[in-house]
Amino acid sequence: MQTIEYYEGMQVKPPMLVLNMPNDIYHAWPDSISKSSLDLIARSPAHYAYREPRESTRNMEIGTAIHTALLEPERFKADYVLLRDVTDRRSSAYKEATKAHPASNVLTDSEADFVSGMQEAVYAHPQARMALTQEGCTEASLFVNDPETGVLVRVRFDLLTESGEAYDLKKCQDARPDVFSRSIYNYGYHIQSAFYQDVYEWATGKTLACFKIIAVEERLPHSVMVYRLDDTAIAEGRREYREALNLYATCVESGEWPSYECAEDELIGLPEWVVRKMENEMEVML
Repeated sequence: MQTIEYYEGMQVKPPMLVLNMPNDIYHAWPDSISKSSLDLIARSPAHYAYREPRESTRNMEIGTAIHTALLEPERFKADYVLLRDVTDRRSSAYKEATKAHPASNVLTDSEADFVSGMQEAVYAHPQARMALTQEGCTEASLFVNDPETGVLVRVRFDLLTESGEAYDLKKCQDARPDVFSRSIYNYGYHIQSAFYQDVYEWATGKTLACFKIIAVEERLPHSVMVYRLDDTAIAEGRREYREALNLYATCVESGEWPSYECAEDELIGLPEWVVRKMENEMEVML
């Protein structure tokens, strides 16, 4: 596998690990599929083919700031301005700061406290700190052809260490195991874990030493947990991404991107949890 620094106009010759590829370039790379795109395919091919272009939002900029603070603290210190006492972007202090830095990198008031608080909490967690201070590369983009379909796939590691460990940062509302396990399912983190591990093996012929999630809560005190998914979760993730990846390959070959498939009409009822609640209430009455 070749490792190369990103440069404008470069070509990807898989398997290839590209360092410092801008995030927008990575997400727009043509004729390739990522985990987030497979999520759309799983909903329906039409939702992927007719997706709206990604547009940067302030929440996305704050997310980038968090990643920089946690993964590249020295660069965060150099590139970002924290105006903890500034609440109004019309202030002279804010206007002065944006003359020397992009507005995306000037954090005011609660934004600065939020990002700094998450940074401090993560680095106060022994296991997370040990993971993030290992030698390796951050925001590393890996491209390789799927050996089954030939499709070009891509993944972007938050942190890939020299010893072959991968770590992914996740903001969450609640990092406790019984709650975060729901987030794993709802957001497809099991699919990501399986996909990233397999893509790494396709590209290198080696197995990742581990793929771990560093979960940090958004609200104070920004509690942190580090998780490794079990074999059952990985197996289900692998089944789900393979189904979506094969469907994508079929659509590329046929040129057809169908939406939902159904009969003339579909029978629909109440959500399963409502039905269970009704059944439980009936049992109590009996």
